[in-house]
Amino acid sequence: MTDHALRLLRQDARLAELATFPFNFDLARADHDHVEPVRLASGRPLEAVAGDDTGGTYFVCADGSVLYADSEGSAGIIGSSVDEALEILIGLPGWHDYMDLSPEAGEKTILARITEIEDEIREDYSIDAERAELRAALGLPERSPVELVGLLHAALLRTEPDFLLLNGEELCAYDLLDRHPRPPLWEPVLAQGRADLALLRAGDRAVWDAVPEDPVRRRLALRAAQFDRAEGDHGLLRHLMRHEASSSMTDELRLAAVLVGLRGDVSDLPLLHEVRETDYDTHCGLSEIPQPGGGPPSCCAGPRNWTTRCSVRTPPTSRCAPGPNWPWTRA
Repeated sequence: MTDHALRLLRQDARLAELATFPFNFDLARADHDHVEPVRLASGRPLEAVAGDDTGGTYFVCADGSVLYADSEGSAGIIGSSVDEALEILIGLPGWHDYMDLSPEAGEKTILARITEIEDEIREDYSIDAERAELRAALGLPERSPVELVGLLHAALLRTEPDFLLLNGEELCAYDLLDRHPRPPLWEPVLAQGRADLALLRAGDRAVWDAVPEDPVRRRLALRAAQFDRAEGDHGLLRHLMRHEASSSMTDELRLAAVLVGLRGDVSDLPLLHEVRETDYDTHCGLSEIPQPGGGPPSCCAGPRNWTTRCSVRTPPTSRCAPGPNWPWTRA
């Protein structure tokens, strides 16, 4: 994490004034709340350090990355540090107009766009002397516009999943600042769950004990098992379900019960019933689980009949906003 430039801005009123105009990085606006309460889906901390005249806010994340949230419900990483973000903001005035560019566009296209935008800016106010002064005072390198576009593009692609921004009250996901193609969101989200599931299947005792005790890892492992079924998973699914019940009624508890019940084994009914009776919420949430000892043929068909009525779908093929099915919203 590097924040040398931010410290200088906070210490020097002249530099802070230059950052505010013409580069629209206003430290004073950090004292005002964003247009609405927000939080990272990961649960990690955010610190507002500046704002702009459109109602947008610049946040510093725990690892030093800078996340920009606009006032219209979009957000994204714009630098791996405050220093890098300021390099981009100072080197690319009007950076919002370059978010659709990538290095693949080619130097000619990138430079043509930048020339067009900066010529429009110069019709209203000067930027060249101010850019040179602020860069020198903050000790920032003089990178080419093409290199800065590459830095911005790389930063934007890092937004999901670790820096996905949510409305702090309704937990609705902010849109991305850009529309660059990227893998479906469920792939990186489930990566840890798939890794833990593989270790559970291999009989790793440390993982067998650790994963069920960690709510996030446990739920990711269950989601991974949802999309990657294996005949030998019965024991680990029962193990994860017992521990998930300690969190009362969750979507993952219902999922675990469905995955266990899909075997249609009457011997699972006592455990399913025990889990259902954990508390009032689980009793209501899993009320469709058949009672044990129902007698043939329902006692054998009961688990399978119940589970086949439940939705256990394949993973989405496109980017999905976090919702009840996504365990990282419950960090």
